[in-house]
Amino acid sequence: MDVVSVQQLVSGEREERKVLGHGHEVPDPGVWPGNWRLGPREVVAQEKQKLGEEKRRRLERFTSSRLKLENLADLENLVQRRRENRLKRRFPPRAPKSVVKPQAQVQLEPVDLEMFLKAAAENQEALIDKYLTDGGDPDAHDKLHRTALHWACLKGHSQLVNKLLEAGATVDTRDLLDRTPVFWACRGGHLDILKQLLNHGAQVNARDKIWSTPLHVAVRTGHCECLEHLIACGAHIDAQDKEGDTALHEAVRHGHYRAMKVLLLYGAQLGMQNQASVTPVQLARDWQRGIREALQAHVGHPRTRC
Repeated sequence: MDVVSVQQLVSGEREERKVLGHGHEVPDPGVWPGNWRLGPREVVAQEKQKLGEEKRRRLERFTSSRLKLENLADLENLVQRRRENRLKRRFPPRAPKSVVKPQAQVQLEPVDLEMFLKAAAENQEALIDKYLTDGGDPDAHDKLHRTALHWACLKGHSQLVNKLLEAGATVDTRDLLDRTPVFWACRGGHLDILKQLLNHGAQVNARDKIWSTPLHVAVRTGHCECLEHLIACGAHIDAQDKEGDTALHEAVRHGHYRAMKVLLLYGAQLGMQNQASVTPVQLARDWQRGIREALQAHVGHPRTRC
């Protein structure tokens, strides 16, 4: 049984707390009665109201974010903004580059001959500069008379070759086998360096101790670009070495088909005989015969699949 105070009876406050329909009391402010609940209809209506308010807020945000195209300037601004956004997605902004403070150059120690030749092979220009600045001889060589220019030509260091030539290196210096830097450039297949040497007056028909020419070396190593340039610069196409072999003999012996075609195209003679009285054509026949005999020897071998 509820207890009603005299004040409530006089003011009628008890009467006003009644809720029509379900007979539940309206909760006091700040009080949450455990037996007070909303009905199903009230819950559905409240959810619909929340969804409607959220939809209205989204529509307001969308409307406020859109540009009003009232004139041509507004349209240009819109196109510019879209272009900037597209570029930002395609090319994200780069991080600012850190400023590298120049470091003090390290003082190099004196470079000896061994370090100088190794630096030429490994393209270490700082050591080369140090050696030359200290008054080193650019034509200094090892026990086999190999100079820095030889190593630079073999390894293909074009800038270093130019630096050594400007420092006074002899363009036709010879190693222990009498091979000049042109031989070494052809051996490495470096056409640009070959052109540098020939432009500085190198001999195109130089011979080593076995009378080979740079043309022989280019054919043996299969560097046809160097081969064609040598011919264009006046190399003797039918020059013979100590055994009487021409460049065409070497092309047949090593099976370099493209080099053989280049030599024939520029007029190499097929009838040149070497010291064994063998022409390039006979050498090709002997080579084919050797292959045929080797194949026939293995016909019927238990480990040969025929």
